[in-house]
Amino acid sequence: MLALPLQDPVYAFSVVLAILLVAPLIAKPLKLPTLVVLILLGCLLGSHGLGILARDTQLIFLEKVGLLYIMLLAGLQMDLGNLQQLGLRSLIFGLLTFGIPLLVGMGLGQMMFATGMIAISGSTVLASALLGILFSPHTLLAYPSMTRLGLAQRESIGVAVGGTVLTSLLTLVGFALIQATAQGQIGLALWLKLLVGLPLLIALCFGGIPILAQSFLNPDAALGLQFIFVVATLFGVASATQGLGVDSIVGAFIAGLALNRSIPLDSDLMNRVDFVGNSLFIPAFMVSVGVLANPAVFVSAPGSLGIAGVIVGGALFAKFISAWLAGRFFHYTWTEVLTLFSLTIPRAALVLVITLFGKEANLVDDNIFNAVIAYIVITCLVGPILSEKVGAQLATTDEG
Repeated sequence: MLALPLQDPVYAFSVVLAILLVAPLIAKPLKLPTLVVLILLGCLLGSHGLGILARDTQLIFLEKVGLLYIMLLAGLQMDLGNLQQLGLRSLIFGLLTFGIPLLVGMGLGQMMFATGMIAISGSTVLASALLGILFSPHTLLAYPSMTRLGLAQRESIGVAVGGTVLTSLLTLVGFALIQATAQGQIGLALWLKLLVGLPLLIALCFGGIPILAQSFLNPDAALGLQFIFVVATLFGVASATQGLGVDSIVGAFIAGLALNRSIPLDSDLMNRVDFVGNSLFIPAFMVSVGVLANPAVFVSAPGSLGIAGVIVGGALFAKFISAWLAGRFFHYTWTEVLTLFSLTIPRAALVLVITLFGKEANLVDDNIFNAVIAYIVITCLVGPILSEKVGAQLATTDEG
């Protein structure tokens, strides 16, 4: 009899593939986005559900590749024809969707500490800053829906993607500073990596990758070799950014942008890259997010419900205000504002990493930890559902 959760990669991967196979069949009659069904099935079969799958190194690997693939496709599919305007608007939106949630999270943190809702043994100021950082990042979980609806090159989608990268970068910088402060390790090396190393890497990528692409992505090269070059570039740049202490998703997006002009959207290579990501790695990422969920915490620790309500409500409010202000600045329609909002709702791996550090550093208690798990699950369900709905409206507007 097999021991659960499944440890053998053959058995575990078989279950993941079965989920990927049946999810679209379940989603259609229920009229739910397939992404949502993948998350729910991951939750059902995960270690906090039926206990068949565990979030072990195998699943974490698939999750990481899926997340990197999302960012790669975002960079490849971005319309660079109006890069100056897009870059400026992405910068503004990125600052809004990072800064407003940061301030709201810090304010709510101070309020909960002052009212006794939560209590920690560490610094409440540092803990409030960490909570603010937890409010800021988001994952482009619903981006595949935009791709499927043919909206990847629309300006508002490009602004959302660019803003996501800036938000992730600022979040990681803020998190690094909080880590260094908690551990007493702020120094010159940290600033050199962030202010010198990263800009130098970006310059090398945009200067060198297109030159390499001329050798590997020419018509005479086999399609398989071209695909390997793209994947090698993805992981090479992602590894380089990770070595600088910046999350690998930033490197994946840089790789996509650097390859953007070398891979036409209607090419066989783009079709191959898109097919592999959306058929396997990105859906596996959704399953892994579901496995992470632990709904039982609200039975064992009902006090977490109120904290979860404050955190989820505050985070959604902050992201909505950010999208609404950006829409006002850029004269976007209400549907475009909702699209921006829906793409910035989901939270996943980065939030978990920050929370785990906070728990180890006594900046996060069990109630906050449980609330953050709920925060991840709820946002990962709400974001794709809203994106699917408003994306369809946006696509209809484009056709009209």
